[in-house]
Formats: sequence, structure tokens, C-alpha cells
Amino acid sequence: MSVNIEIKAKCNHISKIKDKLENLPVQFLGKDEQEDIFFKTPAGRLKLRSSSLSGHFLIAYLREYKTGPKISRYSLIAVKNIETVKELLANILGVKVIVSKIREIYLYENVRIHLDWVKNLGTFIEFEAVANKNTTYDTEYQKINFLMQFLGIDKLDLIEGAYADILERNNAQDE
Repeated sequence: MSVNIEIKAKCNHISKIKDKLENLPVQFLGKDEQEDIFFKTPAGRLKLRSSSLSGHFLIAYLREYKTGPKISRYSLIAVKNIETVKELLANILGVKVIVSKIREIYLYENVRIHLDWVKNLGTFIEFEAVANKNTTYDTEYQKINFLMQFLGIDKLDLIEGAYADILERNNAQDE
């Protein structure tokens, strides 16, 4: 499995973040419309992603649940026939929740910076430091902490889980 060190935070000042990004050596990778269908699983997470930039992927992952930087182990499989896979997994596992978002993607060294507009949730920022065999987790944690400080991400705005978790909680409260 591949490994990311990541954080996710509520962000009500995306325009300020974008201004600050201009002072970093970042590359803008594009604006992506994504739909993630999360399936019911006994352990970990399984989602089917439809992306306007990169196509369709089945993504399985295991992630720590804490508010600070956390380790996420994941596997990514390209999907050609998304409708067939969606129907198959929905029938076998059941759909847990669907997350729709528009994501602006930036790259700082090996850290993906995501500015997300999530349907029914609002705006967020996410960092994913892609760990590889040539780096240590400490190095990736340092990059995440640098970006948090440079961009003014308040630790009180960090969220523990995924957008799917928040949507699920909100849906449960509405019932």
C-alpha cells in the first residue's frame, strides 16, 4: 500500500490561502470535479471516485482517526467501466454515503494541497504528503506543519475523519 501523511481542516478563508500560496513554489495542477461513493465495509474505507481530471478509481484505505497529521495507507485501482463497478459494489456492499466536491489541486514539493468546496459541508483545505522509501515520516510531518503555519491553518479547525464521516453524522441528525 502507498502512504500519505495528511491533514484536513475547515477553511472559511480560501481566498487568503490562495494569496499565500502565491508566495510558495507551488504548481497549480487544476480544478477537479469529484464524486466519491463510499461503500459499507467491515474495516477501512472503500470508495469509487469519479474525477473530471484523472478518470475513475477504486480507492481502499486505512487511516488513523485523530485531528492532527495522520498516516493513511491506500491502494488505487483504475476503473474503466465505472457504472458496472458502481452497480456491483452497491449491490454487494451497499452505499454508505456520496461526497461531491470541487477541488483545486496544488503541489508543493511532494505535498498535494487541496482546496475543497464540498456539497452540503462548505470549504476545506487538505494536505497529503506522499511518503516514499527515500523520505521519513518525520520529514513529511515537518512539511505538513510548515504548511499549516505558513498558511495560517488553526489546529482548532482540524477535523478527525473524512467528509463522509461528517455527512453521515449530519444525515443521522436529520433522521
